Amino acid sequence: MNKVLVVSAEMGEGHNATGRALQDAIGRLWPRATVSWLDTLDVMGRGVGPLFRWIYVSNVQTTPWLYEFFYRSLWRYRWFAATSKRFVAAWCGRRLAREVTRQRPDLVISTYPLGTAGLEWLRRHGKLPVPIGAWISDFAPHPFWVYGDIDLNLVMHECAIEPALRCVPGASVAVSAPPVRAEFKPGDAEAARARLGLPAGAFIALVSCGSLGFGDVGDAAKELLDAHPDVVPVVVCGRNEALLRRLRPLADREPRLRLLGWTDQMAEYTVAADVVVTNAGGATGLEALACGRPVLMHRPIAAHGRANATLMAEAGLAMVCAHDGELAAAVRSLIADPGQGKAMAEAAIRHCTTTGDLTEGLLALAATAAVPSGTRPAGLDTSG
Repeated sequence: MNKVLVVSAEMGEGHNATGRALQDAIGRLWPRATVSWLDTLDVMGRGVGPLFRWIYVSNVQTTPWLYEFFYRSLWRYRWFAATSKRFVAAWCGRRLAREVTRQRPDLVISTYPLGTAGLEWLRRHGKLPVPIGAWISDFAPHPFWVYGDIDLNLVMHECAIEPALRCVPGASVAVSAPPVRAEFKPGDAEAARARLGLPAGAFIALVSCGSLGFGDVGDAAKELLDAHPDVVPVVVCGRNEALLRRLRPLADREPRLRLLGWTDQMAEYTVAADVVVTNAGGATGLEALACGRPVLMHRPIAAHGRANATLMAEAGLAMVCAHDGELAAAVRSLIADPGQGKAMAEAAIRHCTTTGDLTEGLLALAATAAVPSGTRPAGLDTSG
């Protein structure tokens, strides 16, 4: 393997985080391979990235009902999903064509659904014969994530195979190890707390809602503080400086509350935590699972956030706290009965153990180069 192309997008940090984890795995598997990146939104045209990011943030924060309506329509009306995907695929595919031709990769990886749409368009038009794989970092796949004419759609859990195949019957679907960097792994919580200056005997609740700090983060912090005197909330605000400023007065009044902006120590904070509180189930949720930490989904954001929360709970990997008081109740329950948290942690570790290493998914994708088009089995599960 000489050249690998990663097609991602700056929509928060989650898609790029998946890409970086895959780049690390490529380095372990094929040390001599060169890895190049394309940002889908940049390729689609000047101003597309800022516009799409504004639409996404506005929908999640201001008009979640509209985002939910769009998401449900993708599932409810096949014609709507198909038409939307064809439009985006043609737009993105034509823009990607020049870059893909110039770079001539041996293998292509997508971590962003619009990028995958464009890659499938290239495949259908005979412009991309090399293996194409999509790593679907949302726990619950949705119709814009899954494509039938790429070689592998890699999902995050066995329970995600069925919804992926409902999106596109006959698509090639496999289960991947969580696409997180190697430092996200089970570790010594006491040692991590000592290094981070966190109290050894406290119940540490790590609150992280992505780099954009979406959702009811302040309410989560208050509910955690009220839940039990042993709870120490560690709130990661990411790049949301306005959120950090809003929470500062609360932290000044409540010495138990720890506030962080952007940090490169997320793996260590995750290992140090008793639980991870989030609201979308993307990269933060996967990092928690890789570290063997229970996940509490607090007021999941609309559309994909709610779907991810539901599927993670069905898999026994998360508890959903959708309404006022449920987060505090869940934390009190975990403190009173540590066996609950232990069972969730063991389920997370068991899942990560059975899915193996990210390199296995890369090998499975590379192997499709030897399989004639149209003969790959649907519903392929390489989880072992």
